[in-house]
Amino acid sequence: MIRNFWNETWKPLEFDDKVCKTEKFKISNYGRIIDCRGEEEVLVKPKYVNGYEKLTVRLSPDYVKEKQEATKKKINKFTTRYVHKLVAEHFLEKEEGKQYVIHVNYEKKENKVENLKWATKREKELHQFSNPEFKNIDRGDRIKYSKLTEGRVKILKKKLLDPNRRTRLKILAKQFGVSEMQLHRIKTGENWGHVTID
Repeated sequence: MIRNFWNETWKPLEFDDKVCKTEKFKISNYGRIIDCRGEEEVLVKPKYVNGYEKLTVRLSPDYVKEKQEATKKKINKFTTRYVHKLVAEHFLEKEEGKQYVIHVNYEKKENKVENLKWATKREKELHQFSNPEFKNIDRGDRIKYSKLTEGRVKILKKKLLDPNRRTRLKILAKQFGVSEMQLHRIKTGENWGHVTID
């Protein structure tokens, strides 16, 4: 028998059409999940990716078939869903224009509904940059191990922010020896945000 925490409430997990209809779970406002697929209901043991708790579910056979036909590639029959987003979808009213879910106290493993909040992309970024752990990073150490120097980042930022830029991101990434994701993070200020263009 699964014991409830104080004031814990449960709801059946509702997935999008991509997920197989046989995937039956319950989710609580504490971020706990019960697997209801067997004869007996079982509490799901937390598993994590990038510090966030995840739930692995089977994709719908129709969706898998459709994707395989469209891409001509073998498709993984499983997908993952972040638990914090599932809690928000089931227990928080979603505000228009807000598609991201943030952990108010910055603790990724605390998925209680009180610790979650819907946010815009900009609100999410500002929240990440105000994280005490992010603020306390020694910038010197980050730069020491980076492929880029401040000078090269300035040149790169000028190119990235140039409205008349014709060079594709893929080519810029190759020129500077970084990934396209790194370029995106530099452009948004997530990485190297302290470097400004004169």
